[in-house]
Amino acid sequence: MAWWINLLTFNHNRIGVFTPIMIVMIFIITGYSFIGKSHDWTTLEAIAHTIKPATSNVWFSVINYYSLCAMTAVSMAFILGGSVVRIGIAEKGGTRGGLLVGLVVFIAAISIFANLDTVKDADLPILAIANQIHPWLAYIYAITVFSLIFNTAFSLFYSIARRFANGSTKRMRIVIISVVIIGYICSFFGFKDLISILYPILGYMGLLLLIILIYGWLRDRKDIIMEKLFRRKMLHLSLKKHSPHKNLSEKERELFHTLGDISQADTKSLKEDIHNEAKEILSNTETVQELKDYVEEHLSVDEEVIHQNINILQEQQEESKSTESSKDRPIKKSNINNNEVK
Repeated sequence: MAWWINLLTFNHNRIGVFTPIMIVMIFIITGYSFIGKSHDWTTLEAIAHTIKPATSNVWFSVINYYSLCAMTAVSMAFILGGSVVRIGIAEKGGTRGGLLVGLVVFIAAISIFANLDTVKDADLPILAIANQIHPWLAYIYAITVFSLIFNTAFSLFYSIARRFANGSTKRMRIVIISVVIIGYICSFFGFKDLISILYPILGYMGLLLLIILIYGWLRDRKDIIMEKLFRRKMLHLSLKKHSPHKNLSEKERELFHTLGDISQADTKSLKEDIHNEAKEILSNTETVQELKDYVEEHLSVDEEVIHQNINILQEQQEESKSTESSKDRPIKKSNINNNEVK
């Protein structure tokens, strides 16, 4: 399994390199498209109407494209987001990342529109604009796009294989090799043709997925908030355990294990991640006061709410266990014949 993790880590590091390059080049292309230039917007609008849209309505096309982005990102987001100990960090990362992607897509769209008269028939319009600026810029852009496409494809293939493997390394290899071969065969149909067919279909699927995710978030919003507080409290206790200045009482140890048991995450993995996170925080804070300030700013909790919900969740778990045990209990045959019951 190690080679899979190494490849994923390699891929994740490459995205950290190529994404800023892509963003910088998009801004360069936007500057080239607008600085010192004037555009005949009426003519460009007329040209835009000659292009066949993905859907019949422009606003629905926007929603469809957004849904497509969600469809391609959500599978890996579950894996990466689920590995983050603090839910608040995952929320901030998703929000800021979404805003950044939205900004980049917006400026790329207006750049394409400004050059629509020359790039309307190009398979990759941004690449065509980059080539107008300088062939070397187009070469760099092509390598960057290929790297990002490879990263996206690998992330999707990896997440599919991981879900269908059920923990089996052998099955995971078979699944990922199969989906890669299918994806490779599909690539020969032509980029433009694939985009025109698959983008709307995946967009509709993504829209359905978004509806399900929004419903799930609204339904389980309270549980998500409580999970966040539980993990923060576990971090409090872990910091106290690993701090050379404090000692953890037996009651606090029991509370740490109780919070781990009622968490939605895998208990063992969560506890290990919490301890690692606590050690990292301690290594980055030199004094007791710095640690105290950090906890007050980033790990605030409502003790009363936590203990109230611990009791509620424990009662729910007890009821769930008793219900399951009653279902598994064999039904005794009654000695009374139903026909004899008056």
